[in-house]
This record gives sequence, C-alpha cells and structure tokens, in this order.
Amino acid sequence: MSKLAFFFMTLVGAVPAGGALYALIQTLLNRADSIGTVLLGVTITATVCAALVVLTPFIVLVFYKDTRLLMAPQPEGAAAGAATAPQKDAGEEGFGDAIPDDFDEEELAGSAEDDDEYGEFDDDAEAYGDDDDLGDYDEEYEEFDEDEEL
Repeated sequence: MSKLAFFFMTLVGAVPAGGALYALIQTLLNRADSIGTVLLGVTITATVCAALVVLTPFIVLVFYKDTRLLMAPQPEGAAAGAATAPQKDAGEEGFGDAIPDDFDEEELAGSAEDDDEYGEFDDDAEAYGDDDDLGDYDEEYEEFDEDEEL
C-alpha cells in the first residue's frame, strides 16, 4: 500500500475522532471541576486516545515506508514476447494438477470399498433397527390423545 493510500485510509477514522476530541476538550475545560474523579480519569483517557487517532494520518506521512518490492524494468523485447505467449486452455485451470497423471484406478476403487467397513450401513433392516418399536410408540400416542384433552 502506498503512503498516500495509507494516509487517506487513516484520515477516514481521524475526521470523526477530531469531532470527539473537540467535545472531550470542551468538557475538560468547562466542567472539569464539577465531574467526579473517576469520570475525569475516563475523560482524560478518552481525550488522549482520540488525540492519537487524530494524529495517526500525520504520523503515517512522516514515518511510513513502503516495503513492497519494486519491479525491475522490463526490456521492450520481453514485453512484446510475453504478449504473444500462448494462453492456457480454460479446462486446465482449477484442479487440473490435483490428480497426478500416474494414479492407479484399482487403488482408488479399493479405497472406496474400505469405506463400508467404517460405519457405512447397507439398506438392511438390521442396520437401522426394528420397525416394531415405532408401532408401539404410535399406539401409546393415540391412547394419550383419546384419554386427555387440554
């Protein structure tokens, strides 16, 4: 980020802080003798913090150094050569390099079979429990409705 961009970014916060600083200074000048000790300490602390926020853009202008690396100047021939370079096909972008060219399809199919032994259920009735339990619950629920009315 450049020095001026950082300056203007901090200036956005410094402008409202300037208004708050003005109000805090007026409070300290006009009512310092009538407010309590704790409130006076809070007001002084807020005044110091607001003053630091107001001064931040100017501190940036004085002390900020841009640490980005500067690009070396390109010769004119290199820029023209880069423009004529072939573009990559859209199908090669994304996850094209995630799967190596020499992967083993048998190993992949074998690993899919291993998933079943770690808690995957078949569509058997034994895997999901007995359906008779649900019938008992339905009967009890109907008896409840018939016996009591709210």
